[in-house]
Amino acid sequence: MSIDARDTARDTTRDTRPASPQAPAGTTGPDAPAPGKRGLILAVVAVAQLVCVLDATIANVMLPQLRGDLGLGTTGLQWVMNIYVLLFGGLMLLGGRLTDVFARRTVLVSGIALFTLGSLAAATADTGGMLLTGRGLQGIGAAILSPAALSILVTTYPEPAERAKALGIWGTVMGVGASLGTLLGGAVTDIDWRWAFLINVPIGLLLIAAAFVYVPKIVRTGARPPADVLGALTGTLGLLALVFGIVTAGTDGWTDATALGSLAAAVVLLAVFVRVESTAKAPLLPLHLLRRRSVATGTVAQLITAGLMLPAFFMLPQYMQLGLGYTPMEVGLAYIPTCLAMLGVSGAVPVLIAKFGPRVPYVIGTVLLAVMLVLMLGAETTSGYWSLLLPVTALLGVGLVLCMMTAPVVGTQDASEQDAGTTSAILNASTEVGGALALAVTATVVGSRLAELTAQGVGTAEAFTEALQRGFLVLFVWIAANLAIGLLGFAGRPAADTEPKS
Repeated sequence: MSIDARDTARDTTRDTRPASPQAPAGTTGPDAPAPGKRGLILAVVAVAQLVCVLDATIANVMLPQLRGDLGLGTTGLQWVMNIYVLLFGGLMLLGGRLTDVFARRTVLVSGIALFTLGSLAAATADTGGMLLTGRGLQGIGAAILSPAALSILVTTYPEPAERAKALGIWGTVMGVGASLGTLLGGAVTDIDWRWAFLINVPIGLLLIAAAFVYVPKIVRTGARPPADVLGALTGTLGLLALVFGIVTAGTDGWTDATALGSLAAAVVLLAVFVRVESTAKAPLLPLHLLRRRSVATGTVAQLITAGLMLPAFFMLPQYMQLGLGYTPMEVGLAYIPTCLAMLGVSGAVPVLIAKFGPRVPYVIGTVLLAVMLVLMLGAETTSGYWSLLLPVTALLGVGLVLCMMTAPVVGTQDASEQDAGTTSAILNASTEVGGALALAVTATVVGSRLAELTAQGVGTAEAFTEALQRGFLVLFVWIAANLAIGLLGFAGRPAADTEPKS
């Protein structure tokens, strides 16, 4: 996605006035909205992004209800999460390219409309297939609207100081959205899980109306880059085939023909994706960026940290409901320490990075996440909130915010004005993809262990608790990888150089 100064230079307003590349600090360029209108534009794009982030985790709390109402098993339940995040992350680079080809407001509204349609389909689903179709439409809509929203934000605030404040608000929305989704999901699911999706419909319609009223129409002029649809399709389908192969192998065995065929297709599709991107005139994923140590390190860090986050948000609510007998509302309330921890620590992370460099907060965050996993290995059906869940949810919030805020600082530290947008898009996409792949592995392990225990006649609560312990144990592989990235990849970086250049 192109969100740098050249975007502004390629745009003109409806009266076709020439655009300046970037307004000087303290002024507004001809394409920049009046200062009094900027807050309204920021509100529109921030709320649109918040809805995307919320729906990545809002389904976590309703999983036991989906199991009962729609007959979904563990494999189906993980696809409720994975189909959304895979399409969101896999198509995000294409969504960013669309903002280079079409008017940003048009792309934003189109994404919101598709997301709203998907929400309506999910809310009215009476089968697992219909629900997954709705979630898929949500993911595609999110991949379109999210980069458009960020691009609108950046070009709305051309002054560096004001842009930094706006991006701070954007970052806060991203940081607390995941845990807030579980909190709100618990409150809504206690009434009816369908409302968790249905509530998006009026919000989406209001956002569309607000976008037409407050977001200016910017008409593209000049040369437009090709969309690279082939790259987007091969990359996204390759990731979907990879996850499907992992899930199928976990349930039917690694010698299953469907699993092997899916994994083989994933290898072919991803190889074609790399080939397409290496020869395309305007690739969605410029491979030369990944040859930069900072971008490669930040991307891997985002991918691994997300691989700790999404499985944790998938397994913890199920443990609370099926292992401890919590209601959805109680699950949501149990996540309050996670929200508070993220909000409380987020302001200190930039200070820690400036003083110690990125390695220290990243490694501390990883160690805290490791302690959280150790606590969950001792989880029982009789565990209490104060002795287990309070420290677990607090450690989860602090650990995630330390890692998730530090990784993009490293990833964008060498970004130039010309590639800052693409670099950010790569980091964002790696977050979604990393979470989906890790969830596929951990959920497969949990499902296999649950099937074994159920066949042995173990009770539901005890079986789920022990199976989830196996899933948390697997995540120590991600902990080890995260420590390696923090200690080796982030090593030797002077604190003064950790500020992103964009």
